[in-house]
Amino acid sequence: MRQVGQVGLIRSATEDDVPRLVALINAAFAMERAFVDRDRTSVAEITQYLRTGTFLVVDGEPGSLASCMYLEQRGDRLYLGMLAVSPSQQKRGRGRQMMAAAESHAAALGCRAIDIRIVDRRTELPPFYRALGFVDRGTEPFGEPLLTKPCHFILMSKELNGPW
Repeated sequence: MRQVGQVGLIRSATEDDVPRLVALINAAFAMERAFVDRDRTSVAEITQYLRTGTFLVVDGEPGSLASCMYLEQRGDRLYLGMLAVSPSQQKRGRGRQMMAAAESHAAALGCRAIDIRIVDRRTELPPFYRALGFVDRGTEPFGEPLLTKPCHFILMSKELNGPW
């Protein structure tokens, strides 16, 4: 476990955290219901993600999580997804602090870059990530059968400085 600024203790999630991860991610991504007719994630999906990567989490109020993110090493790159901050904890720098933890995690793994993909309808996200040093790398189809409005992913990456 490690402390990062005001975010609290960051730890790796376990299978016991799955229901809390689902609740946090679905609450943090609730605005996506405007263009996708389903919850953002499910117990089965998060359980599968725990088999292919890791979630870093910060505990919140008893029985809940304050923030989380999914990390998966892919060669010399780190994929980051589902960065979620509890709605009651947003606009306090928690997302930036989690991103700093992701960079530390990537460096510890020897990764050269972090890759993310965001939905184009989340117009607040590209400026947030660009301010952290991410650059646009293209787009890809959203591929969700339950879309209520057209959208696509914006692919972004951040090259990391390291002793390669």
